[in-house]
Amino acid sequence: MYDLTIIGGGSAGLVLAVAGAKLGKKTALVEKHRIGGDCLWTGCVPSKALLKAAKVANYIQNAEKYGVAATAGTPNWQRVMAYVQSTQHTIEEEHDNPERFREMGVDVIFGNGHFESADTFVVADAENGETRTFKSKKFVISTGSRPLAPPIPGLESCGYLDSETVWELKELPNRLLVVGAGPIGVELGQAFHRLGTDVTIAQRSERILTKEDTDVSEQMLRYLRGEGITIRRNTNITEVTQNGEGTKVVLSSSEEGRREQTFDNILIAAGRAPNVEGLGLDKIGVQVSKRGIEVNNKLQTSVKNIYAAGDVIGHYLFTHVAAFQAQLLLRNIFFPLSQTINYAVVPWTTFCDPEVARCGLTETEAREKYGDVDVFTLDQTDVDRAVSEGETQGFTKVIASRWRGKILGVHIVGANAGEVIHEYVLAMQAGIPLRKLSGMIHVYPTFSSSTWRVAGKWFSEGTLIQTLRKLIR
Repeated sequence: MYDLTIIGGGSAGLVLAVAGAKLGKKTALVEKHRIGGDCLWTGCVPSKALLKAAKVANYIQNAEKYGVAATAGTPNWQRVMAYVQSTQHTIEEEHDNPERFREMGVDVIFGNGHFESADTFVVADAENGETRTFKSKKFVISTGSRPLAPPIPGLESCGYLDSETVWELKELPNRLLVVGAGPIGVELGQAFHRLGTDVTIAQRSERILTKEDTDVSEQMLRYLRGEGITIRRNTNITEVTQNGEGTKVVLSSSEEGRREQTFDNILIAAGRAPNVEGLGLDKIGVQVSKRGIEVNNKLQTSVKNIYAAGDVIGHYLFTHVAAFQAQLLLRNIFFPLSQTINYAVVPWTTFCDPEVARCGLTETEAREKYGDVDVFTLDQTDVDRAVSEGETQGFTKVIASRWRGKILGVHIVGANAGEVIHEYVLAMQAGIPLRKLSGMIHVYPTFSSSTWRVAGKWFSEGTLIQTLRKLIR
């Protein structure tokens, strides 16, 4: 009898496995493929390595801007992919090696499995060919999600790519259609463009990066188009067929009408689906919706001893949120006085160039919830470090309450935005208002000094200060 059995070796599963072992609990980790999950093998790690290679290529192509003479050679796709794979294997060896977990005392089993009952899980052990039956007091399902392909006629027969299979490409495509302009589509689309591919991004809606503030979406649209990436909005793919030159695609747009184009590859980046098939959840009464496994605010499923975390529950599909959920589960499973999950302060970053980071409400959401709010913006051209490095694309936008300067939302477009956002995250988590951030010493010149500059605007542009000035006059 195990104290804890974790199904899925991604971010949430690994955090729980380590914690269970360190607490001296008998812990099992069942993974059908590879430890590390989507983040290591098909998501965060390879995409950021590819983006780095693409950024280096972009620096070389624009070296004259810095007064450096450089020859822009053709990127070698095989060597780029060798670099991507080397980063994955380094992280695997140092952090996600199954032997490391076994040495901690975790029983790691590879294979597919299903529930026989609420306390019994059966696995076809891929390493020794045996069928193993696990009895466990508690279970956590963290099986993640997978790319979801839209129902486009002819797509299935044309060998499309997605965020999992794109890493199997043997050659850099000359012409690539990316379907979807969310974070995955924008990141990979820009990376391929900078490495030499003619990229078209087709987006069904009016905006790209639809979960971002409107100002952010509009600015990023201009930047990406300015690089030479073709972005077609309000566009649907109505038909896909193979021809002698590649894959012919029919694009229907409210702006441009119907057009046909031929591409070498199609990359689908249009959503994800939870991995719940084959687990036998209906057999034991675990409720599942289209979004994923249904959980309460303690991440407990409809079966009392079974919990779920990560992409499979459909809340914020980010590695760092899965790890956050695992920390809460650790407390709720092994300690008294359980806690509820709080998603009030969830940051995320799209790692395009410039980066896009967000935490909290958009301006529209803030006005809908609070009415009048203060909005403070700082252009990246006003950040001296950005100027000195030639990284002046972007801005910072902070939405705050009118009187106290409580931070309601932060949106950053710019170099290192994913790093700069964390000071705001801490401030929002701890209830630190803008006036206190402005009193904190920041190293000069840094990108983070933009926080000090924006916070200082509360004293010159904030509703409270403006009102006091009027009264004094």
